[in-house]
Amino acid sequence: MKHNAHLDDQVIHSGDDETIDLRSIVAILRRRVRLILLTVALLLSVAFIYLAQATPLYTARALVLVDTMQKNLLQTGQEASQNAQMASSIIESEVEILRSDAVLLALVAEAGLMSDREFGPSLSLGDRVRQALGLAGADPTPDRLLNATLNRLRNAVTVRRRGLTNIVEVSVTSESPERAAEITNTLVEVYISRQIAAKSQSYLDSTQVLSRQLDAAETALAQSDRALADYIDTNLDALEAESGSAAVARLREQLEELNENRLSAQTIAEESERALQVGDWSTLVSRLEAEGLGALETQRQALARRLGEIEAGTAADVNLRQSLASIERELQERGRVAIAALQDDALRAQRDAEQVRDDLRRELLGGDLSAETLSRIYGLQQEAAIAQRQYNMLLSRIRELETQAMVQIADARLVSAAIAPNSKSFPQTRLVLAAALVVSLGVGIGLAFLSEFYLGGVNSSTQMTNITGSRVGAVIPRIPQANDQLSVADVVIDSPMTQFPEAIRRLRANIERFSPRPMRGTPVIMVTSALPAEGKSVIALSLARTFAMAGKRCLLIDADMRKPSMQKLTGVELASGLYEFLLSGPGDEHAADCFEFDAKSDVGIIFGRERSGQPTDQLVQSEAFRAVIDDGCKKFDVVIIDTPPLIPVVDARYIAMQCDCAIFSVRAGETSQSDVRYAHDQLRDYMPEDSTILSVLNFHVGKESDSRYSGYYY
Repeated sequence: MKHNAHLDDQVIHSGDDETIDLRSIVAILRRRVRLILLTVALLLSVAFIYLAQATPLYTARALVLVDTMQKNLLQTGQEASQNAQMASSIIESEVEILRSDAVLLALVAEAGLMSDREFGPSLSLGDRVRQALGLAGADPTPDRLLNATLNRLRNAVTVRRRGLTNIVEVSVTSESPERAAEITNTLVEVYISRQIAAKSQSYLDSTQVLSRQLDAAETALAQSDRALADYIDTNLDALEAESGSAAVARLREQLEELNENRLSAQTIAEESERALQVGDWSTLVSRLEAEGLGALETQRQALARRLGEIEAGTAADVNLRQSLASIERELQERGRVAIAALQDDALRAQRDAEQVRDDLRRELLGGDLSAETLSRIYGLQQEAAIAQRQYNMLLSRIRELETQAMVQIADARLVSAAIAPNSKSFPQTRLVLAAALVVSLGVGIGLAFLSEFYLGGVNSSTQMTNITGSRVGAVIPRIPQANDQLSVADVVIDSPMTQFPEAIRRLRANIERFSPRPMRGTPVIMVTSALPAEGKSVIALSLARTFAMAGKRCLLIDADMRKPSMQKLTGVELASGLYEFLLSGPGDEHAADCFEFDAKSDVGIIFGRERSGQPTDQLVQSEAFRAVIDDGCKKFDVVIIDTPPLIPVVDARYIAMQCDCAIFSVRAGETSQSDVRYAHDQLRDYMPEDSTILSVLNFHVGKESDSRYSGYYY
């Protein structure tokens, strides 16, 4: 049979579909409302303690606008088009640069965070413990201290792009609102200054690359000019003869004269410079032949002769030496002026020679020269022109890059500076309390369902059905027991119209409705429980009396030979019990001493007398015990067997194999759900396939012992 029906406390509903019953869920929550409220109160208390102990943090925010066009001040009015994807990648790149370690390290240095109380390095918990224990550790290295500060700063800084805009939000969280705003603005300033420096440096790096190319271009230009000049100078005679031009001859004479003048001036200047450097005034005067130098040299020589005639150290010696030094300084100054004039003459002669050479080149190209000669001169001239253009282009580009390096501006600018926040950003009291409330409710509801289905005791028929999957035959209410009653089972006879007898009659009705066809023609019903002290014996006696009151001949067998209780519940005293009967065998003359009718009803009872000192599982498997059941089925309409609990001992498992119906008693609110589930599964495994299990939720256990395991069945 299927056992997935839903039952409430008094009405049994059957069905084959498993559905979510909102009323059952609400009922579970109502039963566990105290647990839920306790969980909510506990977690909210933890949240309040956390809020009271947590250090408040403040977050200051600044807004930075990133210009993705990267404008050039020297090229106004030339805005380049840019697609959205490229612009977005530029902004994301700037976001990564802003949160990079390089910028943060610059911020550490700029804001002095290494010595800051909040961000600076400090002893970790492990270091403080070792210090307290006197275990000196290695001194932290500078890199380790810097990394500690950097990690704290990295956790405090947040950089994010606002949606799809060009706005980047920079925020810093600190214990001080003023400090948070200060560090935020400093971070933006460091980022912008580094951006300008990086752009300027990129232009300067470009000028260095171009400078090397400029040197090479200058060398190539000089070589090309020299090649043309050398060609003309080397072949001047042939060129003059080939052209037959009087102008060429005249220009040649001028060029030779200018070259001679240049070489003469350069030679005299170089010899004079060497004489000036070594103080050879005679050579200097003779080479320069400048007016006034000869007279100064004559005075110098006269003073030198007089100085040799005067005793050293006298006043006259000192005066002569000063006059001599003055004349030599004047000779040096006039010599430098004359040498500079010679150098100017040499340069002027060189420039004039270049001009004459250009005139000569033009004259030759315009003259009547051979095609081969013209081609040669034109080729050399073109190489010189190309070298000149390349040199000019590189020089112009270098000057442009140097100018751009000096006038660079940042591609990002601060559009909203950070100010000290008024409210804390952490912890957020409302959010924490709301989260704590939601989490506590979730945890409380989870614990409620966990307690309902896995932990704690069983408190309702619905819960019993959910745990075991079996029908609930009855819910036994808690009722008072009179002092003159041996057990609450007497209420069935003494007060048949009260709640307890009605619950037992409901159990009997469910047995008659849902029990299968008996194997022996007479239903054999076992009453068991998961653990001791669950009220199974009282239920067995009460059920037997209910059957008897309904006109049924009922046999009750006290098969709990580990601890028989029917004599105590009925007040009957016998000299022998079921244990002794099964040990002696049917031929014993005292075999019938264990049977007696109930004094309050017509129930026949096979009593147990004393606790057995030996295991009894082999007795309930014996032919003698099977014969007792068979004989009872022949002589009675109903056979009820009170068995030991399922978990402590094995006897009930063997008895279950011979029964048509099992009454599984569970003590409400006491027996753990895991024990109920385990015992029920064991009972189902040992019961015949067509048998029925009806659970009984017992809120009343009478005056039975509350002991559970301590020596009860062992």
